[in-house]
Amino acid sequence: MKKIIVSFAVGALFFGSISAQDRFLTVTSKDSIDGAPKHKSSLGVNMKLNGYFDVFGGLQDSETFNVGNINVFGTDDSKSLHVDLYQTQIKFETAIVLENGKKIDAVVETDFWGGDGHIRLRKAYVETEHWQIGQNWNNFGDEVLWPNIMEWEGPPSGIWLRSPHVKYKNTLRNENYIYEVSLEAPINDYNRFPDIEPYVEESNQYVPDLTLAMKYKRDWGHIRLSSVYRYIRYKLQEEEDGFFGYGFSFSGIYSPTYTKNNFQYQIVAGQGITAYMTTIAGQGYDGYPADNNKFKSTPVVGGWASYEYFFSPKWHSNVVFGYTHFSNKGASRYILLEDTETPDVYLNGDITHTHYYGILNLMYEPYDRMTVGLELDYGIKDLDAEGYVNSDFIDQGKDRDAMRISFGFMFYF
Repeated sequence: MKKIIVSFAVGALFFGSISAQDRFLTVTSKDSIDGAPKHKSSLGVNMKLNGYFDVFGGLQDSETFNVGNINVFGTDDSKSLHVDLYQTQIKFETAIVLENGKKIDAVVETDFWGGDGHIRLRKAYVETEHWQIGQNWNNFGDEVLWPNIMEWEGPPSGIWLRSPHVKYKNTLRNENYIYEVSLEAPINDYNRFPDIEPYVEESNQYVPDLTLAMKYKRDWGHIRLSSVYRYIRYKLQEEEDGFFGYGFSFSGIYSPTYTKNNFQYQIVAGQGITAYMTTIAGQGYDGYPADNNKFKSTPVVGGWASYEYFFSPKWHSNVVFGYTHFSNKGASRYILLEDTETPDVYLNGDITHTHYYGILNLMYEPYDRMTVGLELDYGIKDLDAEGYVNSDFIDQGKDRDAMRISFGFMFYF
């Protein structure tokens, strides 16, 4: 204990003083530039107790309310209760003011979502006035947006991917207009859906994703248009092939200055971008083999909207709706895994996925930096497949819903 006290005292002398702003543990240097401390660092924790009670549906094995993982062939509607603190985040931030008044920021942030409570890197980047280098929110998404919800997944069409990148940002002559350009590390995460097998293997990716975005910002919030362009490689029967993907996102937040109420939304459409979509990310549906075993990019469209209303300074509620639809038209072959021992093989078939997502919650802030919440989560997964098996036409549709009650306790310090 004495060593901890001594170490903290030495650190305080080195940086000059301890500030109570934002994080409880913040240190600043004695010297300053233009009234701001030359060095400022803070260590903070966003603690979250996460609990969820599965009322029914096929998500008993999912730690998040991932509509895309609902088992449409399952019959298990047993109830289950889980509680953990894996979503707790630890964040270290530092800022350096240069002699010319410009600032350099650096952030390292982790949580315990690496499996069984193991630590995981969320963010690690350095940012100047125009450049950001490291891992942070992917530029195709809108990092300011996040509906104030208890569950950890978010709407099925949301884009909240964190990836290593190099990003440049600047303003036009009108500083309300901000443009951003980035090269993002290619996504190399392929885990098949539990109920579909498209006979595709992952291949090494070597072309970075390119994103372009334009944001119009005002006191009431902002609107933003972004795009992504990709080249994706897959392997089929030991032969590699590739195809192009592209997507567009229109998003924004509206929160008048006279109230804390806010409205958020995001609309996404494109082809070959399912790796960016929340509940189907990394599940192998950016593309699929079609005629002559040539790859086609998967069309996808989706969107979500949320509204947060404050009944009083301490009580507020959120309602969220989400929708995603994607399809494989004219797939040359795939397996519908209703029974892994006797799967149905579809040749020259079509398959579509549709996800519906809805949330209603109530949150209470008894003290500054503390929030307690209770939430009802409901989702539907609709899977439709048709094609030919041994010259016989098969048309099969499956859907299933799931309901979960999420609750939590959050403290920011």
